[in-house]
Amino acid sequence: MLRKIRSLALKNTRGVVVDIEADVSPGLPYFNIVGLADTSVKEASERVRRAIRNSGFEYPKGRITVNLSPAYIHKRGSHFDLGIALGILSALQIITEDMESRILVGELSFDGSILPVTRLMPMLAAIVDDPSVEEILLAEENCREAFLMTRQTEKKLIPVKNLREAVSHIRGEKKKPYETLFAVDEQICREDFEDVRGHEEVKEAIMTAVAGKHNILMVGPPGTGKTMMARRIAGILPPMSLCEQIETAGIYSYAQMTVREDPAPARRPFRHVCSGVTRASLIGGGSIPLPGEVSFAHNGVLFIDEFLELGPGILEALRGPIEDREVRISRKGDTSVFPADFLLVGAANPCRCGYLGDDLHQCTCTQTEIDKYRNRLSGPLADRIDMCVEVNRISHENLKRKGGLSSDMMRENILRVRKIQSERGCINAVMTDKQIEKFCPMDAAGTEFMERAYDSFGISARRYSKILKVARTLADFEERQVIKTCDLAAAFHFTRLLKGGVKE
Repeated sequence: MLRKIRSLALKNTRGVVVDIEADVSPGLPYFNIVGLADTSVKEASERVRRAIRNSGFEYPKGRITVNLSPAYIHKRGSHFDLGIALGILSALQIITEDMESRILVGELSFDGSILPVTRLMPMLAAIVDDPSVEEILLAEENCREAFLMTRQTEKKLIPVKNLREAVSHIRGEKKKPYETLFAVDEQICREDFEDVRGHEEVKEAIMTAVAGKHNILMVGPPGTGKTMMARRIAGILPPMSLCEQIETAGIYSYAQMTVREDPAPARRPFRHVCSGVTRASLIGGGSIPLPGEVSFAHNGVLFIDEFLELGPGILEALRGPIEDREVRISRKGDTSVFPADFLLVGAANPCRCGYLGDDLHQCTCTQTEIDKYRNRLSGPLADRIDMCVEVNRISHENLKRKGGLSSDMMRENILRVRKIQSERGCINAVMTDKQIEKFCPMDAAGTEFMERAYDSFGISARRYSKILKVARTLADFEERQVIKTCDLAAAFHFTRLLKGGVKE
């Protein structure tokens, strides 16, 4: 008798529903799995056989054929075990109840225990909006991350420890659905900006960058505090929405980097990348495409230390993710798409030796070496960086002075500005041309200032738009609807070290 069971699979990075058709017929004992299954799926025959017998159920002696449909999708992984086992038991009439409203996901051990699986969240995305799915049977260890995906739906998560427990639930001995509460840890980072002595202008620039999600590059000699301040950005990021949590957790789940203790993180990611990073680990790649650091930083911060020490090909590879906010990797005719909407924070020395412009250390670089070093930041890539700020050595007096902007103060201002942007319906850094025209009105003096600057300095149209966006964020801090000349002048100031920017 033929019975159909529903499970899930991945097609590139997207989840799809798979129908498991189990057919038991007379004949010599034989177990065959069809439907473009890889080795890990075909090995299910032995796991399922032992699990059924060791759970106390009858195992058929005839010919068993299992079809995984649709057949054009490559099936990988061991999570089909539970569906195959229940499909066989249904075909034997051991289970007669309706199975169309259930999704089954889990690996079986020989004793019938149901083991957790990886890459669950991107698979669950296929059935979040499917009204025909009422229950999802899976291992208890997978329930926390699955609950994040299904918490706003009426779908029930049923944690099952073993095959016998799954059969009992389907037969009518109902198990209590999984429920939990997610505690959002507001203490994102213990390091506080208050510990950073001096550098108040730099901290204000960082606050502006985070509030408007503007990419920022810090330039200064070694030891002036660039990395120290960058690490503290994690403590001033606004909390993630539920949608952002699902997107971010889905990336880590796909990359099999989900932490069992916290598989559904509520904190924005902060990824620290050094100059030795490869292109594949930064952007993503592989024969079976995997996300890179730009995707792991999705909805968070990508901090690149020694920014200009990255190879030219690696630096230029950032242009696409920054502009498109996603990464596309093509392999064997298929394209995998990974989100990459991050805030870029870079730290770089002013020259190869690091001491150009330092009052106490002499720069040993020739002009040719300085030009060669700075030319690593190409014009097109520099055009995608909104702000650039100098981080100079502070005086001994400032080093001993306490106080200044703290992380709590900065975060409070950032949340206030983000609320203003939320009411407009967009973050300042990603405004379209129409939104710029609507939300970036300038007074008469500001309009004249921009016209004169555009004609005099020869800035690009992209840079022109970015200056307006940064000025919009600066005006939001003062809660002004109209952008003034002082906002535009400050935004110009942040471009003076960038190629193609405005020179003072």
